[in-house]
Amino acid sequence: MKNYPLWKIIIVFLLVSAGVIFAIPSILYKEDTGNWYLDNRLNLGLDLQGGSYLLLEVQTDVLITEEFENFSDTIRIISRENRIKINNIEQKGDELKIRFDSSENLNEIRNSFLQNYRSVKFNINNNVASIQIDQLYKKSIQDSAIKQSLEIVRKRIDESGTKEPLIQRSGRDRILLQLPGVKNPERIKDLLGKTAKLNFHMVDDEDSKSLSLNLAPFGKMIVADINSEETKYLLEKKSRVGGENLIDAYASFDQTEGHAVSFRFDTTGAQKFGKATSENIGKRFAVVLDGVVITAPVINSAITGGSGIITGNFTSQEATDLAVLLRAGALPAPLEIVEERSVGPGLGADSIAAGKIASIIGMILVCIFMILIYGSFGFIANISLIANLFIILALLGTIGATLTLPGIAGIVLTIGMAVDANVLIFERIKEENLKNKKIFDSIKKGFDRALSTILDANITTLIASLLLFVFGSGPIKGFSITLSLGVIASMFTALMLTNLLVHLYVSFASKKEINL
Repeated sequence: MKNYPLWKIIIVFLLVSAGVIFAIPSILYKEDTGNWYLDNRLNLGLDLQGGSYLLLEVQTDVLITEEFENFSDTIRIISRENRIKINNIEQKGDELKIRFDSSENLNEIRNSFLQNYRSVKFNINNNVASIQIDQLYKKSIQDSAIKQSLEIVRKRIDESGTKEPLIQRSGRDRILLQLPGVKNPERIKDLLGKTAKLNFHMVDDEDSKSLSLNLAPFGKMIVADINSEETKYLLEKKSRVGGENLIDAYASFDQTEGHAVSFRFDTTGAQKFGKATSENIGKRFAVVLDGVVITAPVINSAITGGSGIITGNFTSQEATDLAVLLRAGALPAPLEIVEERSVGPGLGADSIAAGKIASIIGMILVCIFMILIYGSFGFIANISLIANLFIILALLGTIGATLTLPGIAGIVLTIGMAVDANVLIFERIKEENLKNKKIFDSIKKGFDRALSTILDANITTLIASLLLFVFGSGPIKGFSITLSLGVIASMFTALMLTNLLVHLYVSFASKKEINL
């Protein structure tokens, strides 16, 4: 092998060996084992292994209602500062009407209000003001909510351990979820069904009269306990610190309360939390999640470290799920499941079987063709083709790709394309052998002159597949991934592995001439 560099032999041997080793888990193992190597395998898509399909609708109407509530609160604060009495506030559709006691200083109120909300219409008619929002304003709120919901849903699904889910926007206000391998999506539905809006409010234990009358005064609100609707708290409406300042949350265990959730704030949240606890020692501090009080402990001392613990008679799973929700962040609006269905593995099994049959038949026909046309060199090309398949499976498993039915089509297509480069190389060697009878010179020139043609053909295919990946979605991406990896693997096996095998064959067989 004096005609072949040692470094090339080492590289080819290592890469082919790695391809075979890392393809084994995808071929032999189907279930999670907890072993890094064995679990480093190809994932099957929804169409191959079955799973769950969920279509979620973002309840953007809630956001519009909340926006009008913000308008009302702002108007009340501004009116109080200007000492103007409000007789009535009423919302009708996309309009909020405020009836004042008099028409004095309403222009000052409008100017102050529009400093905070520049994109709304504020009209005054005698002592009645109307605040209106247009469709563009509503659309901006809805689009922002959809984008934020997509990111939070993705974080929650990833935290749950679901492999390779498909999460994408569907229509104006819906989100499509495909969860491969998830046969019972109840836990996923529980995670997605909670808005997870977390806030910390001070409890007003002094105004027992308002609580008994179930009538909250201005600036206060009445909230029920999570365990009993009959148990209620009178809280400050304005939260002292919110979940947006959380940077970490994880399940923990408290010696007295059992399973709990520990949390940590960012710098801003730590300062707010520390100020609230230091100024209100001896008072109760309520933790409110999605409109209910989880717990309301008494502040015994100032908590300035920026961390704390939430207790509430949680089970281990509930504590873990709550930590997931808090880490992922709060949804801007509730999600409603409008369509749900399970995809059985039967179709997937048939698809896999059909794909295997197509691949095997394609492989056999290609191998027979190569041996009939090129003899011993055709057999070498077949070895490269088999190595090519192992490398593709290893690459797909290593990057954690999901194989779908179009992905199988990409692999079958790769089988046919993989021998193209070998055909070009062998034809070039044949041409060079007619000019120059020196066998190793013919082999070297054949590979060198076929190189540019192989690169041109494969790079254009690679560009097309990358464009499919960038602009496609779902099954199209699966096809482009397998095709891209197949092109890369076929170039390596043709230019490196076939080259090495041809040199080995010619050297050890002591060939004096090339029979092509």
